[in-house]
Amino acid sequence: MRRRLTDILCVFQIQLARLRREAGPFLLASVVFPLVMYMFTSAVGTPGVRAAMEPAQRMRFLSGSIVFSLSLTAISWLGYLLLENRFTGRLKLFATLPLAPSSYVTGVFLFALAQAAIGTTVLLTVARGFGVRWSVSISGALLLVAVVVLTVLCVCGIGVIIAARARSFSEGSLLTDALGAGLVFLAPIYCPPESLPRPLELFSRILPTTYAARGVQTTLLGGSHVGVDLLTLAVMATITLAVGFRVMRWQED
Repeated sequence: MRRRLTDILCVFQIQLARLRREAGPFLLASVVFPLVMYMFTSAVGTPGVRAAMEPAQRMRFLSGSIVFSLSLTAISWLGYLLLENRFTGRLKLFATLPLAPSSYVTGVFLFALAQAAIGTTVLLTVARGFGVRWSVSISGALLLVAVVVLTVLCVCGIGVIIAARARSFSEGSLLTDALGAGLVFLAPIYCPPESLPRPLELFSRILPTTYAARGVQTTLLGGSHVGVDLLTLAVMATITLAVGFRVMRWQED
């Protein structure tokens, strides 16, 4: 057990060292782009130049931007790292070490959760400067953490599947970029679900970002009724991670 924990920590530290060297792109994906989306949706959603935006609307846009950050970092950014490990031979080096595949994957997931914590904390802090007054109790904070963790695990599973099944580095990069943003734009995170066309509204019910945004918004508004969202995200995370573990190529043929 001690050896396993040491292996997980080593994998986490390797990924963290890369993050320090590539802090600029990470901040673009986790903070800058989501903030730009917040400002854009706020400008479009405001009825008039002098009109004040409703607090609930501000919270919807903030929640959407947080989910946007989680999706970009967990699918696009992390997926890119997994693709790079696979197609540059780094994964083969890990495989030749006395390192269990589960230790590698767990270390990567811990790194993804660390990314999510950084991005979400920065967005919540900066949101204060934009006039968003979120109020979270201790129990609400725990629920928010649960929503974020399950969301990250769910979309990480999608990233693992893409990284494992992609036939080339370029194909995998295109898929991770497309899904990293696509899961956000196809889900009602910046608008009410009923405002979507009926077919798209039905399709959005199978997207994890739909339930993630609703759960984040509910907790930031001080609510606690996120049981359905947590259960749905847990089921989706179990499915995507199970598939991801099954198709992951620890050693190429």
